[in-house]
Amino acid sequence: MKIRFLALGLFFLAGVSSAHAQTGGVRVRVPFEFQIANKTLPAGEYIVSSDHEQVWLRVYRGDTVAVVQSNRVEQDGGGNTGKVLFNCYEKLCFLSQLWLPDAAGAREILTSKSEKQAARRVEPQQLALLAQPIRLTSTN
Repeated sequence: MKIRFLALGLFFLAGVSSAHAQTGGVRVRVPFEFQIANKTLPAGEYIVSSDHEQVWLRVYRGDTVAVVQSNRVEQDGGGNTGKVLFNCYEKLCFLSQLWLPDAAGAREILTSKSEKQAARRVEPQQLALLAQPIRLTSTN
């Protein structure tokens, strides 16, 4: 009996972990240093995707570097390609939103303490980068 429950539990976990692996995302080239999840990341190519309330960020052809909570945003969608938006405060930029090509895929990342502190000093400038839609096969 215990073996059956263990097998069912493993089957369920495998289904949950593969659910994110089947979602879409966007590939974006970020030409500047930026912050997400209390990390400062260098300029480079990244894959950004969402899975329910989470936004996943990974280095293109590399490892996941951040998973953050987000809220759904009512938008017209990211057009045919998708967009990644940043809030920039002078030279300090924070990943702010992800717009996938479909209208239901718009996500706003929860504001970090660091960004709230920066916002007290200066108004943000929002910067949008066009992205290339991709089909993800793995999140790692």
